[in-house]
Amino acid sequence: MNKSKRPYKQYSLHRGDCLSFLKTLTSNSIDSIVTDPPGGLSFMGIDWDSDRGGRDRWIKWLTKRLTEAYRVLKPGGHLVMWTYPRTSHWTRMALDDSGLVFVHNLIHVFGTGKSHGKIVKSTDSPEFNGFSTTLKTSYEEWVLVRKPSEGTVERNLKKWKVGALNVDACAVEGAPGQPSRFPGTLVHDGSVEALQIFPDAPGQLARLRGDGAPMMNHVYGKMNHGTVAKPPRVDTDPSSARFFYCTKASRSDKNGGLPDGETNCHPTVKSIALMRWLCRLVTPPGGTVLDMFMGSGSTGVAAMLEGFRFLGCELSAEYYATAKKRITHAWASCMRLTRPSAFVTLKSSH
Repeated sequence: MNKSKRPYKQYSLHRGDCLSFLKTLTSNSIDSIVTDPPGGLSFMGIDWDSDRGGRDRWIKWLTKRLTEAYRVLKPGGHLVMWTYPRTSHWTRMALDDSGLVFVHNLIHVFGTGKSHGKIVKSTDSPEFNGFSTTLKTSYEEWVLVRKPSEGTVERNLKKWKVGALNVDACAVEGAPGQPSRFPGTLVHDGSVEALQIFPDAPGQLARLRGDGAPMMNHVYGKMNHGTVAKPPRVDTDPSSARFFYCTKASRSDKNGGLPDGETNCHPTVKSIALMRWLCRLVTPPGGTVLDMFMGSGSTGVAAMLEGFRFLGCELSAEYYATAKKRITHAWASCMRLTRPSAFVTLKSSH
């Protein structure tokens, strides 16, 4: 745990509209933002997830908040934002309009999704029975963007301590005797459906070819590979093991840190393991993570378990109360140098 002096306590939680809250923060003061905003879907008929009158109004609503997020992020700082596939283009437009620069799409593939479409059951047109208006959702998207750096990456890192991704801390653990793997843009939940995406095949086993320099490949003639002959890299892991394994939030994951008998009523709780990985990817050691749409506090719990400072804002009084209990529990457990058994840890899939 970082023991250096802090401008405020380890975590600070606020209830209200995040636009007002963001305006109270100092410019260039936040290391990273990891957040899960409304999707504009009216999911389960919930008011806070409405489209606010249509695409243009929703994009304008989110752009105002992201413009403030841009201001408070340090130069080179990253923002990771969940987005639902059906309205992800709305989110991207708001991110782009705020000035943030696209870096990656991060895809979380899972086998537990549901179809929210209408199944046709008609006596008038029985030939269409069994048709549906949608498919089962099998993935979620997280958009990774960055505030432009000041000068070179090295200069920005030296001044602001942000501007690059902490890939070493997020590497995928290799099989025994194998090195860790560079993290990719894909996460899966280990389900049969997800694993079937990956071929059950090892990596490169053949010797690399070296048949000359590639400098003349722009003219007609033989295509030279330009490699030096080396012994083959023995790589016997199944291909799914090359990506992070992370299930969707379990019941114990959702309710971890709450008093006995109390349940988390938030409808879209995210996995603590996934949030830890995302926070670690975009935040320097001892840095400050902001979640402007805190919900029931999964990002805050993750930040506590990773040793980061955390700022959170939530509009709903009910979700705010749940978040406060979960984050307080996580921080207290860290101070006791123990990790709550209710919270899962991230692991790779062998």
